[in-house]
Amino acid sequence: MNTSNINVRCPSRHTLLLLSALLLSGIAQAQDRAKYDALADKYKNEHAVYTHVSEQLVIELQDGELTAHSNVSLEKLFISEYSLSRYNTDEFWYGDFHQPVNYSGVAYIPKGNKKYKRTECYTFGSGRPYSYEFYDDTRLAEAFYSGLTKNAITETKYRMEHTDIRMLPSFLFQDGFHSLPIDEAVFEVVAPSYVKMNFAIKGANKSWIKQSKEEKNGNIYYRFTASNIPATKSFDNVPSWRYYLPHVMPYITSYRITGAAKDSVLANTTDELYKHQYNFVRSKNFKVDTGITNTVKRITEGDATESEKAAHIYKWVQDNIHYVAIENGMEGFIPRPADTVYKRKYGDCKDMSSIISAMCQRAGLKAYFAWIGTTDLPYSYKETPIHVSNHMICAVKINNEWVFLDGTHPLLPFGANRDDIQGKDALIAIDQDHYEIVTIPVEAPEKNTVTDITHLTIDGSKLQGVADQVYKGYMSWQIAAALQANKKEEERKKLVKQLTVRGTNKYQLGNYNIRAAKSGNKDVSINADFVLESYLQHSGKETIINMNLLRHFDDMRIDTKDRVVPYYFDYKTKRKEVVVLDIPKGYKVKHLPANSKGSLDGLWNYSITYTKDKDHVTLTKEYELKTLSIGTEKFADNNKMVDGLKNIYKESVVLTTN
Repeated sequence: MNTSNINVRCPSRHTLLLLSALLLSGIAQAQDRAKYDALADKYKNEHAVYTHVSEQLVIELQDGELTAHSNVSLEKLFISEYSLSRYNTDEFWYGDFHQPVNYSGVAYIPKGNKKYKRTECYTFGSGRPYSYEFYDDTRLAEAFYSGLTKNAITETKYRMEHTDIRMLPSFLFQDGFHSLPIDEAVFEVVAPSYVKMNFAIKGANKSWIKQSKEEKNGNIYYRFTASNIPATKSFDNVPSWRYYLPHVMPYITSYRITGAAKDSVLANTTDELYKHQYNFVRSKNFKVDTGITNTVKRITEGDATESEKAAHIYKWVQDNIHYVAIENGMEGFIPRPADTVYKRKYGDCKDMSSIISAMCQRAGLKAYFAWIGTTDLPYSYKETPIHVSNHMICAVKINNEWVFLDGTHPLLPFGANRDDIQGKDALIAIDQDHYEIVTIPVEAPEKNTVTDITHLTIDGSKLQGVADQVYKGYMSWQIAAALQANKKEEERKKLVKQLTVRGTNKYQLGNYNIRAAKSGNKDVSINADFVLESYLQHSGKETIINMNLLRHFDDMRIDTKDRVVPYYFDYKTKRKEVVVLDIPKGYKVKHLPANSKGSLDGLWNYSITYTKDKDHVTLTKEYELKTLSIGTEKFADNNKMVDGLKNIYKESVVLTTN
């Protein structure tokens, strides 16, 4: 979802007076000093705490139309001196579909033993989110508080109008911005009894959330509460916060206004979702200009198969249409016509799907728009018909098989899928009444491989080496994308060093050559000379060398403290590493480490083998990651295996003079 630019303005005097009256229901004239002193003691090991976070989502009928708005209140207690400058802001997101109507802030500064001094906050700022990769109209507004002291209280209130009742906001039961604990959180939805609601509760620790429902005066009150909520702990190797922050997603399934002949159905099933979304693409590309037609004819001339035609069209789009996402309001949902994209030579994911599907159709292929969610969204069409998709691709049926074409990746080979849509469901728009849900396949480890062969020679106390690497699959496409983005020689050398570094921080990269194939599977190969200074150890007649220059999987120990979500990977992979050591003249092998193997219940495995002949010692290591996630029940076993692998990596080869 993408939203439009709205300037945040300070509230008018009339609005401030109105909201000041509303504040009386929060801290009750700020006279309950004992209550907040008790909370400060309860959270004495914290810098600050949200004492109360609430949102009331109100759905009502206005001028014959169903509308929705939210009243939000954030009450915070400042416990330490550090909190006064670190946590003195509150924030909220807004945009075209969620527009702020009014907002205010009040601070209560302790005065004497029992009183507070009440101070208005007039400082509100606005800006773009700091982590967005492309331009859209989502904005972040912040209330800034100054002059605070220990045990001060702030209360930020705002009202948000939701311009599309199909896209109601989710409520988070943990603080995802400051990561502060929350003493009490309340999410209440008020809707007329003729409005049918559903709620999806997602994330971890869902048991914290208590639910109730009450019908009163023609409205239904849905209430979700939680208390004593700990500070948010973020986790690495998780696609997004949605996997672990507990949250409630409300959505309207249907409603019937008094006097209406039938229900208005919004999101009761995937069928209804599809009917709504199909409106965004139904009229696209019925007419395509001669430029597209002539281009398709030229680039597919001589093609004998549908696969050849689709491949040539896909490559032309990758080479000629640039991915640029500039989205405002409904532009986040509606593809631009293929003619427009063809002339502009740029577009977002929907625009790429538009021109690819139009060109494929011109070539006589069965090509369609397809909605899909990346791994950032842990939701499926089967679970809930909302918030499921944030991406669009083109689906082409060739020889009765679906092939998916994603124009946002300029180097993805024909037939390959981005790693962040593996295992996700694509909703393919066949026509007004028909669609298919097809699961994107997860690539096998054999499709994503790294082969690394190193040849070593001993030169005094240093090692001289040559490394040959071949990358296939997702890793190769990532490297190729990095090469495309970094064309300067110093930038490329830095990249090669990152890819080939081994042994110690004394690694010195010498001459190198990097080749990225432009066709086929687009493999990447690297050949590099290097030196490792002071790597060898000498003891009398013995020379000791640890041949584990690369230590794959040794960083895969999972921090199990408070972790409530699986440990995720971007893709499955296989890796083979071979290290060949030339035995210097006059030396023989005195000790070889033992061979070893390990496997974790089919999730990942390794094999380490040492061999020798008269002139060489060879270390061969093979690894296979066969899963996209490790569940919490396997954390202990995983860590035990990683610890064992680390010990194996400490083993060295010992050479001695004859």
